[in-house]
Amino acid sequence: MRKRTKLCAVALVVAIAAPLAISQVSPEAAPAGRLLPTTAATYADYQARVSDIMTKELGGAADLEKAIDTFGAPNVGELSAGWISYSGILAAQHPDFVKEVRNIDNYYGRERLMLGLERDLGYARTLKGGEQALQNVLAANTRDTSRLSSAGAFVKEQSYKLQKVGWGKERVKNPDAILKSMKTSTQASKPITDAVSKLFAGPDLDAMLTTIAVSPTTADSLWDKFSVIAVNAPGKALSNVAPVAVAQQDLKVAPQFNGTANRMVTLAALHAIDAEKTNGEQVKATMADPMSRQCLEEAQQYLYGCVSTAYTRYELTFCLARHGLRFENDKVRSMGSCFAEISK
Repeated sequence: MRKRTKLCAVALVVAIAAPLAISQVSPEAAPAGRLLPTTAATYADYQARVSDIMTKELGGAADLEKAIDTFGAPNVGELSAGWISYSGILAAQHPDFVKEVRNIDNYYGRERLMLGLERDLGYARTLKGGEQALQNVLAANTRDTSRLSSAGAFVKEQSYKLQKVGWGKERVKNPDAILKSMKTSTQASKPITDAVSKLFAGPDLDAMLTTIAVSPTTADSLWDKFSVIAVNAPGKALSNVAPVAVAQQDLKVAPQFNGTANRMVTLAALHAIDAEKTNGEQVKATMADPMSRQCLEEAQQYLYGCVSTAYTRYELTFCLARHGLRFENDKVRSMGSCFAEISK
C-alpha cells in the first residue's frame, strides 16, 4: 500500500502542476447527488428509442417525421453529455479502480484529489484498474453501436421497399420546412420516457450496471434487455437473460477521442467518491466533451444536406438510415458513428 501510495503522490503532484484542461460548458442542471444518473438517462432514452425503430417498421409519413426528429435532431449537447455520463457510471463499477480512488481520497484528502482530477483529465486512467474500467466501457459501447448499425440496415431496407408503397413514393412537399423544424428541435431539451427516468433514478442502477461491467464478454447490449428490465427488478431481469459469450480483445482508443476516454474515467472516479454531491460544477465541466459534441454536430450537417436534396419520402428514409443511424463501415460520418469512432 505504501509503495502504491508514493506512486499516487507523484502522479498527484504532476496532475496538480499540469495546465487546466477542462471545458466550462455545462449540461442542464440536475438534482444534487443525482447529476450523473440524470444526465446519463438522456443516452439511455436514445438507446431505448433505437430498440423501437429496429423492431417496428415505419407505418407512414408521421412515423418517418418523428424518427427523423428523434435520430436526426437530438440536442447534441445533452446527448453527448448523456453518453459520457453513462460511460462514467459504467466504468465506476470496476472494483479495483473504485478501491484505488477511495484509498487516494482517504489518504490525501478530497481537495487534493479533486484538483488532480481537474487539472489532468488523463490522471484517473493511470490509477490501478483505470484502463480495465475503460475497456469494459469500450466493450459495452461496441455492443451499443452494433445495435445502431442493425437499426440503420433495417431502415435502409425499408427505404427500398417504400419505392413501391404509395406514401413512400410521394414527393417531399417542403424539405425546407423539415430542415427548419429539425434545426429548431436541436435547441430544445428532449423529454425522457417514464421507464428510463424511473430506472436511472432508482436505487438499483449501480447493481444493474455492475452486471454489465463485470461481464464484458457478453454479446448482448443492456438495451437489448431494456423492455425486460423496465418491468422487473434489474438484478432479476438480467439474471433471466442468458448472456452469449464472445471472445474479448483489448480495444484501442482512437487518438482523436483520447480526451473523451479520459473524461469517462475521470467521471468514474468522481462517481466513486460521490463528488456529484459536493463538486457538481466540476462534474458538469467534465461531462462536457467537445469532441463527441463536434462529431454529432458534423453528422447533423450531413443529414441536413441529405434531407435538403431528398425528392421522395423513401429517399428521406434512406437519409435517416445512413446519417441519423449508422451503416457499418460507412466512411461518411453519421450520428451513430460518432459513438463508434472512439475505439478500433
